[in-house]
Amino acid sequence: MMVRRYQQGEEDAIWNLFFNTTRKVNSRDYTPAQINRWAPEGRDPMEWAMRLQRTNPFVAIESGEIVGFAELESDGHIDCFYCHHDWQRRRVGRTLFHTVEAEANALGLRELYAEVSTTAEPFFTAMGFRIEEERTPIICGSPAKQFLMRKGIGT
Repeated sequence: MMVRRYQQGEEDAIWNLFFNTTRKVNSRDYTPAQINRWAPEGRDPMEWAMRLQRTNPFVAIESGEIVGFAELESDGHIDCFYCHHDWQRRRVGRTLFHTVEAEANALGLRELYAEVSTTAEPFFTAMGFRIEEERTPIICGSPAKQFLMRKGIGT
């Protein structure tokens, strides 16, 4: 598996991974209405492309296919972190996370944090994050349980 930065032209592949994973994996823990707001059918392709250009995510590639992606912001915030629904529990998440953590160390960050779904909480816990707060914010017009999680890094 190779991890590198996103390249222009991969917007549809990354959207499809996000959309299908949200609908097939996160649907275990969230209602259909929440999932429909989280990963809507009628996305704006230009808005999505602009987001990816701005966030410049890491992508995990296996056999020429994008099997995961992760965003790291300059303050240590991890926004999107997704592994393809067919590639769950196959080290994609760990590989992506180690890349994100190495980048954070290279940037001199002392901490990583994320608003983590119920579905992703066990993974983030396994990566050494701790739950700081349980929240039920309004996301896309609907309350959705999530956890604010943090992990110290660096020296």
